[in-house]
Amino acid sequence: MKKEDSLENVQVYEVGFHILSTIEEDKLQTLVSKLEKSITQNGGDIISEEFPKIKSLAYDIKKRVETKYLSFNRAYFGWIKFEIMPSLVEKIKNEITSDENVLRFIIVKTIKENTINGPKPFAFAKESGKEGVAVSKDPSVQAEKVEISEEEIDKSIDELVVG
Repeated sequence: MKKEDSLENVQVYEVGFHILSTIEEDKLQTLVSKLEKSITQNGGDIISEEFPKIKSLAYDIKKRVETKYLSFNRAYFGWIKFEIMPSLVEKIKNEITSDENVLRFIIVKTIKENTINGPKPFAFAKESGKEGVAVSKDPSVQAEKVEISEEEIDKSIDELVVG
């Protein structure tokens, strides 16, 4: 076992994925189970997930299916949050890439806490004519406005996206 693979270095990731809209709904569970199995067989522990639901896409995505390219404007979208050693994420990425039923996916580092259903501590509001100022709903919390360059934002995003 590598030093980086010690239990202290287990990282939380989330995979968001689109499954082809041409897949029959009764076959979705099999495909999701295949993704879950890829995670667990590589030593990961699933924390939470959302079963895929059909969604309209913001733009058409082309994918080669068998011998021709098809254009998709809808897909099933779901996600799985899991813990795993960082050195094993590449195996999961390769297995998802090889699945011809996955239209597109992304794996990002995240936190273990539930980020979906919790209360939102900050809301963006107009404050003295300035848009985009974070204001806490709790008066005891004060947010500090910090100027961040576009390059710093891009660098932060690149650090979160795996592969």
